[in-house]
Amino acid sequence: MYQWTEPYEDTYLQERIEQAIQVQRELAARGQMLVTTYEQLWLPNLNDLPDVTYAGQERYRSPYGTFSPLPRQPFHGALAFTPQPGAKLPPALQSAREWHPAEATLDQHTRSLRIEVEATQTELTFTGVNVNQSAHELLREVNRELVRAQAGVYLWKITPQEGPPSSAQHLYPDGYIPVLSNAHTRADVTGYALLEDLPYQHTLIYVGLAAHKTSVESLWASLIRGRGSCSLRGTAAIPDGEVRMCSQPLPDFGVIHAGIICRKALPGQWEAQDEAAYALVFEAGQELEIALSRLALKRLQEALPFPILDEWATVLWEHGLEVGYIQRLVCAGDCRGGARIDLGKPWQELVQNLLEQEVVRV
Repeated sequence: MYQWTEPYEDTYLQERIEQAIQVQRELAARGQMLVTTYEQLWLPNLNDLPDVTYAGQERYRSPYGTFSPLPRQPFHGALAFTPQPGAKLPPALQSAREWHPAEATLDQHTRSLRIEVEATQTELTFTGVNVNQSAHELLREVNRELVRAQAGVYLWKITPQEGPPSSAQHLYPDGYIPVLSNAHTRADVTGYALLEDLPYQHTLIYVGLAAHKTSVESLWASLIRGRGSCSLRGTAAIPDGEVRMCSQPLPDFGVIHAGIICRKALPGQWEAQDEAAYALVFEAGQELEIALSRLALKRLQEALPFPILDEWATVLWEHGLEVGYIQRLVCAGDCRGGARIDLGKPWQELVQNLLEQEVVRV
């Protein structure tokens, strides 16, 4: 995440905004409009207007009016447009309105940008802001959207929100939302757990999706086939065996939230032919290592043919990681952590050694 510690302001841009507004007001008093020969602030671009021809000496004409240079140009390429009485103006000139300079406050935790316009006593809010961008890039992107929406405000300053962080935290610390995609569609990922066993292909244990029903069903069908037709973070993702899905509609957003998880990661669903089981932690508010060690113990108790005591959880977790019987999964979003437990390893021998060394006791 691009960390903001100080306000970002472009004073040169502020001067240009105020200068353009002043010229617009002077021209409006004479029945004219301010136009530019290239992309400039929110101003109509001459190159985007239809039926315009060059008349010489930096002058242009069209069926709906004429364009002439200003006596005192506020910036290079500034033109005064004089409309032809009774002529129908193109949309870019019909939507001309008064614009105002504005400042914004950025909440990096909720990824929202709030713009307050003192001149009109209004407030605009952008959600889903890309907080990975630099201040300059974000300012430029927001201004492009404001121009596209003809909002009547142009941003020159962004200030990070002061005070304690918002209670609404982003699922991903860096602000990037990964996507799961196939040849036909894609969906935002609310969380995932995968094993990075190969550089060109990862084993997918869990993925949460937020998308329209057709996209979820398409991705679900691709994962069921298990032919590497789905991609997550730019790498093919194949589930480890049979997968299950549960979903819930989010009517306020018009999408479905679906969770797709391997059967081997579901408590009580282990089968005798399985070579591995998985432990996943979703709940917040508990120490991750402790939660993982307890879940891993439960999975071992389900799968191994000899008894394992609950108080052995931490020891088996630490020694299992050390000898490679347990592998950590790469997890993010709503999945806080996970582990793969290799059931083909000599767990009985490991436990016997720990008993003989009195690391664990019966």
